[in-house]
Amino acid sequence: MDNNLRDTVRIHFIEWNSEYERMMTSSLKKDFNVTEIYRVKQHFKSVQKLLPGKTLKRWHQKLQIAIKFRHIADNDIVISNGYSAFLMLDLIAPLRCKKILVLRDSVAALTSKRRRLKLLSENENYLDRVSSVFDVIYSFDPQDCLKYNLSYVDQFLPFTLSEIRAHAAEPQTISSPLSCFYVGGYDSYRAEFLRELASLLQRNHCHPDFYLVDGDEMNSDYPSVCVNKKLTYHQNIEKLKKSSIVVEINKPGQTGLTLRALEAMAFNKKLITNNVSVKTHVFYHPDRVFIWGEDNFERMTDFIEAIPPKLEKGLLDKYCADGMLKTLVGTALK
Repeated sequence: MDNNLRDTVRIHFIEWNSEYERMMTSSLKKDFNVTEIYRVKQHFKSVQKLLPGKTLKRWHQKLQIAIKFRHIADNDIVISNGYSAFLMLDLIAPLRCKKILVLRDSVAALTSKRRRLKLLSENENYLDRVSSVFDVIYSFDPQDCLKYNLSYVDQFLPFTLSEIRAHAAEPQTISSPLSCFYVGGYDSYRAEFLRELASLLQRNHCHPDFYLVDGDEMNSDYPSVCVNKKLTYHQNIEKLKKSSIVVEINKPGQTGLTLRALEAMAFNKKLITNNVSVKTHVFYHPDRVFIWGEDNFERMTDFIEAIPPKLEKGLLDKYCADGMLKTLVGTALK
């Protein structure tokens, strides 16, 4: 498997555009035959609108595929993510290589967003459009895998195993006083969650370091305990490293592990989460994880003061970027 990955199989990540995704693919390029392809549809729509007739439009589409995917051979593998792939289906579909799609959100959330953008009708599901294009579709959500017959892959960090081990060897730089870190987009549920949590933390001499990003600067419901500021992924990780506790707020119905939970484990931080299913994972320990809505609030004092047991060696190996790559490509090569 490793020899195939390193020497014979070329793997193309198409439009993995976020900061942490680019960080991940750049790391993978150091050890594997990985390439990155960006700006696939740059100028495509604007040119299509100017072309008269279906024949010229089809010719232009074939030309775009030939240019953007000129380095992809039939025995290669392309890996797309659920966010960007939807807008490129017409260009990806003709490729004759193995095609893998990774959903980093629930099918319900992906469907809802595209309906709001008028990219899906009210009776269409996200998977209705993508299923025929890809050979394998992976999801982090166990319930979605069962419901839609998708393949399961563990949530993964944007770090390779060697990078995770290097981070683990770094000295701890926890701030004083103790702090609890959160960053995420605004919604009313998160706002109320963070208000209540902040009060609990402050009573226990722990500083809430919350970043709740809201496009509406005049929102009267915005919590005073939060900062309305975007963070880069690098800033996110640096703040997480200095905190003692990290907060994860899952969407209703979401049961799979999120990137935030894995970041907490990778950097040896305690976690406050509303994801009850975290109890099923081997890293769970009551001194490491506080389950919001299930654990008694009176336990918060002990939780803040607790020193969690060390994680077992090798526990995070399967959640690293190269572990993910081996899982995805292993299936494609069968």
